[in-house]
Amino acid sequence: MTTRSYRPSHYRRSVAEIDLRQIDRNFRAFVGLYPEGTFICPMVKANAYGHGDVEVAKALRGAGAKFLGVALVEEGEKLRHSGDRDPILIFGPVDSGSSETILRENLTAVISNWDQLQSLELAHATEGSSVVRIHLEFNTGMNRLGFEPEEARKLRSYLNEHREFRLEGLCTHLLSGNDAGEASGESEIQLSRLVQIIEAFKDIPDVIVHALNSSAAVNIWKRKIENKDLGAASGKILGLRPGIGLYGAQPANDEEASIGLQPVMSLKTHVISIHQVQAGEKVSYGPVWTAKKESTIAAVPFGYADGYRRSLTNKAQVLFRGERAPVAGTVCMDYFMVDLTAIVEKTGKPVVIGEEIVLMGQQGKESITAQELADLAGTISYEIFTGISERVARVFLR
Repeated sequence: MTTRSYRPSHYRRSVAEIDLRQIDRNFRAFVGLYPEGTFICPMVKANAYGHGDVEVAKALRGAGAKFLGVALVEEGEKLRHSGDRDPILIFGPVDSGSSETILRENLTAVISNWDQLQSLELAHATEGSSVVRIHLEFNTGMNRLGFEPEEARKLRSYLNEHREFRLEGLCTHLLSGNDAGEASGESEIQLSRLVQIIEAFKDIPDVIVHALNSSAAVNIWKRKIENKDLGAASGKILGLRPGIGLYGAQPANDEEASIGLQPVMSLKTHVISIHQVQAGEKVSYGPVWTAKKESTIAAVPFGYADGYRRSLTNKAQVLFRGERAPVAGTVCMDYFMVDLTAIVEKTGKPVVIGEEIVLMGQQGKESITAQELADLAGTISYEIFTGISERVARVFLR
């Protein structure tokens, strides 16, 4: 008896187009900010921020990324099973169950507490692995994960006693990357603590130190080229872990950065139904939208189950024929409606079923960004990207 693995078909024309060429360009933009050889670990966690981890990982490797970062052991295992054999850092939880997978798949754990170390120690004793590659994360102010700074020397002694561990890196997580480089900023305080921690491990050769997310990497670079005085620690910690910037969006609460980052994802769908709605008639659930005059209302097959948030009701716009058109009425689970009246009046052409609607991306000279949708929905671009559900097919442009 033979069996075939199931691969879902995609019949809808509602898709997320992922421009892998732009992933390449955005990655190279970060690489170009700092001296050759600077550690850089692009983050592909959460399905590459909703963009498709396996394909994005392949694009990044092709662009020269030696390291990749994920949050979960499962994410690292998935990349291994896709054929990726280069270093993958796991920044999330490690326990007795996942430790065996880390060793078996030759993943690198970013360790943030003693329980995780002991889980790996036990797994090593059971599996008989030759070496356990690790990075150590320290809590310098984020108060989420990480060893406390005063534990650094105890950790150094532990590593002396447990030769199965190979310390490859030290890191921390910044809580306010937009002030990186400012002598009195939160980032400088955190990086100064990390500089002190490094002293406990200075006898270990070639230890990587990394702390800079997209925002911090760009802001330190900007301050440097603008000849502003960098904080003493900011000039020392150069290891990068770009995340949101790789996907062409600006970090939350950050200024625009002019390093050529461009969006990678476009959300596209099409008209599937058209109604001529008379003045006073209602549209969608609630109802919260009423026609003020005879209106051309089109339905599109994309809803909050796809990641187009219900909070965008009567707020967001879409692109049609290169023009902006408003969302009309409540966003439904599988559909929402748009008011195309003004565009029909302007072009003099009736709407045709199948015409393209762009929810995020560019059409003609107009564009809608993830940040625009995030602002309207009261959230951040990260949540817009990662909220695009799996039932939206990813179409990869090479």
